[in-house]
Amino acid sequence: MARKLSNSKRQKRELKVPRPIREGNIKVPYEGWLEAAKVVLIEEGIGFVRVDRLAKRLKVTRGGFYYHFKSHNALLEALLDHWRNQSRFVPEQPDVSTPQAACRALRLLTHALIHEQGFDPQFDMAVREWARISVPVAEVMYAVDDQRVAALRKIFAGLGYSNKEAEIRAKVLYFHQIGYYTLGAHESVRQREMNLPVYLNVLCGEKYADAAIAVARTKAQPALEPAT
Repeated sequence: MARKLSNSKRQKRELKVPRPIREGNIKVPYEGWLEAAKVVLIEEGIGFVRVDRLAKRLKVTRGGFYYHFKSHNALLEALLDHWRNQSRFVPEQPDVSTPQAACRALRLLTHALIHEQGFDPQFDMAVREWARISVPVAEVMYAVDDQRVAALRKIFAGLGYSNKEAEIRAKVLYFHQIGYYTLGAHESVRQREMNLPVYLNVLCGEKYADAAIAVARTKAQPALEPAT
């Protein structure tokens, strides 16, 4: 084996720093420092999310940091809140009024995950790595996981599953997706889209398949003629 296994290559992210709202002494706004912290967390891990390192990355002095944050710990708290509020694994208040609506909610959810719309898997995995060495971060992570699973459970209940089966199916789907990211499974977006119907049938069961057939039939029906 020619490659040196001791060499570690982490994910790389482009750092996009927003412009300050007002011209003046503030060269990097609050959001810029937070984005830099996020990028460094993903690329290098929480041990490198330090004020001096962020300032160097942003090409400014440390003074600008303390205009926005009282301390390094305040930055870390803001970074964790940013993850909690930004990484939307499940849409808020999905329509589960009918099995067909719940089926559509699942499809919207999986489409967003495949195309990383509203959910950043690199950020999510970086926070999970952080949680391995920080009990307070782990507690926040577990609470967020519970919220995501609860939202998925509502979707499965909307498909018509009992409360217990909806809970277990929610966990299976959620753990599968998190495991997919954790293992670094490599598939193109096109491959994932092609495989998605099979994944949904396997992970979501007969009630999902029945709802999917009903949705397809609804789409196939011709539009009603306007009354005359």
